[in-house]
Amino acid sequence: MIRFEIGIVDTRNVLKAILDAYGYDFKDYALTSLKRRIELFVANEGLRDIDTLISRLQQGKDYFERFLQSITPETTEMFRDPSLWRNLRDHILPDITKGTTRPKIWLAGFDSGEQLYSLAIILKEMNLLTEVQLYASYISDFTLEKIKNGTADIKQLEVNEANYSRLEGKGSFSDYYKTANGTVTLDNQLIQGVNFVKQTPAFDQGPGGVKMVLFRNQTIYFNQLLTDRSVNAMYNALVPGGYLVLGIKESLENTNSNNKFTVVNESEQIYKKKTL
Repeated sequence: MIRFEIGIVDTRNVLKAILDAYGYDFKDYALTSLKRRIELFVANEGLRDIDTLISRLQQGKDYFERFLQSITPETTEMFRDPSLWRNLRDHILPDITKGTTRPKIWLAGFDSGEQLYSLAIILKEMNLLTEVQLYASYISDFTLEKIKNGTADIKQLEVNEANYSRLEGKGSFSDYYKTANGTVTLDNQLIQGVNFVKQTPAFDQGPGGVKMVLFRNQTIYFNQLLTDRSVNAMYNALVPGGYLVLGIKESLENTNSNNKFTVVNESEQIYKKKTL
């Protein structure tokens, strides 16, 4: 594959074309990371110039959806950072399911399915899968189809097995998938009750009255403005005392919402919305 490099001006032209055609505003994403992903997409598509990319994006909704799937960072691993998932299972999930009402949990990041299935497996093993309302954001229709089909990367199977073992799951990870013809398919019955939310980069859609938000490994791709806006959206979605779960490389320290949360677990970057 020939390395294809584009300039900052070309990158901004692509983003403007997307905004004009579809209303998706990526200007507050970290430009260097986004530029690399656009370059990779252009190379994989065998395109010769940015004008051709812009033309195809403007003329084809399916092409745009595939482009979105390509430039959105994927999770890749199930049960990534097993100590976090153990903490959710042993402490956070029992707390938010104490009451008589069905709690809402929102996977607000653009997950490619791995986090959703990881959470669903944990809830099933806790006999809580039908006791919560799961909401999952997605940005691309192609990604949504992949999630609903249970499509998983066979190259990640060994890592997923190891993470589940470190999680100390109740059963065997093989209980939750099948292999055939060199492919891995997760048990999509696990996600039958999930409410999927089509999201834009502005994070202007989402449920309210949420008791836990998972927003892991997202803000590393944002500039400060988008980080503040997205965290504020999570804050508004959460009930007082609700939990916000970030990635281990992220924190609220430099955001304008820092004083609205208390730290529950600093090593795992779990926060709790302050009560008034």
